[in-house]
Amino acid sequence: MVSNLYPPYVHGGAELYVHRISRGLSRTHDVSIITATPFREHRSIVAKKQLEGRNAIYRFYPLNLYSNFHHSRRPLFIKPLWHAIDVWNPHVYTTVKNVMKRERPEIVHVHNFKGFSASVFSAAKCLDIPVVYTAHDYNLICPKTTMLTKMNSQCTNPHALCLLYRRFSQHIDLDAVLAPSNFALNALSSLGLFTDVPKIKLPLGVEGGDPVEKVDNDTFDILYVGRLGAHKGVQFLLESVRHLDLEHTRLHVVGQGNDMARFQRTARGDNRIIFHGFLAPDMLRRLYSIADVAVMPSVYNETFGLVIPEYYRHGIPVLGSRAGAIPELVIDGHNGLLFQPGDVEQLTACLEKLSQDSELLHELSNNARKSSAAFDMGIHLQKLEEVYKKVALP
Repeated sequence: MVSNLYPPYVHGGAELYVHRISRGLSRTHDVSIITATPFREHRSIVAKKQLEGRNAIYRFYPLNLYSNFHHSRRPLFIKPLWHAIDVWNPHVYTTVKNVMKRERPEIVHVHNFKGFSASVFSAAKCLDIPVVYTAHDYNLICPKTTMLTKMNSQCTNPHALCLLYRRFSQHIDLDAVLAPSNFALNALSSLGLFTDVPKIKLPLGVEGGDPVEKVDNDTFDILYVGRLGAHKGVQFLLESVRHLDLEHTRLHVVGQGNDMARFQRTARGDNRIIFHGFLAPDMLRRLYSIADVAVMPSVYNETFGLVIPEYYRHGIPVLGSRAGAIPELVIDGHNGLLFQPGDVEQLTACLEKLSQDSELLHELSNNARKSSAAFDMGIHLQKLEEVYKKVALP
């Protein structure tokens, strides 16, 4: 497994997914993970092996101006140079190639590689190792990975350097491309990437475990779990809740991000809005037990949204924006409701409707719980192994 981030360094669902499938596959396979670590001292640039159960984890700092983990905090004027180095990093190539020589894997599965650069693909191919790639974001076609402009609108007129970057991506040698949604697959195909490579939709899996026991605390509890960034549309959710003329409403915001302070200022004076920051799993389960509905208000085109099937497992219907793959998971009127991205009026109407219609809320909750079966981790791992076998033994 190659992943730019891996617990305890977490920005989103992709690195949690890599951790979960690595743990699941290790029951019957030898799994090694190559991942990055922030710079601490000069020895950080050398890959160090540590064990996590049966898994071997190699962590090192890819030589660049700064760590990808801190990318969003760096000034704009140095980011172009960072991206230039991140197109193909020779230090990463050498380090990853040496680890692969040591581990001698039969398959290399690359996930998010921002900060590692496309040299990870070259390292595997130099050793004639089959490569599977999962498109968790748009890194192959957008250096920012989000396909958004500086103003957080959809990019429809890419910069010349971005077009050059896409042409470079067309030459990456892969044996299979996985994506968790049709939307993500179509985004790659529409730009002519990997026309002769098998492209497979494989929705991400969610681990089992007992669903929470629901608690009725006489309030209408709304839940948001995710990064606190403008591209996630949190500002519109806050505005919507502030428009709700319902005293018994509570919005629970879970997560961290660079826009957290700004969002807290937006919510100032409304004691119905509670910021929890990052929560440990047991504390998050407590919120799952009281949540009546969850909101996925993204304004950028999500490739999946791993938190949605997690909500479903606990019987929590989802109000989702019609952005990217979200409508593939949220079926309007069945396991949730859909609204236009950034449309505060529509989102407010959805929240008001569910707060007043307990019968509809109960129906959506039951259907959400049934929907979670499609994302069973055991089935997901079986399908993933089938892909590995086809690639390793053509």
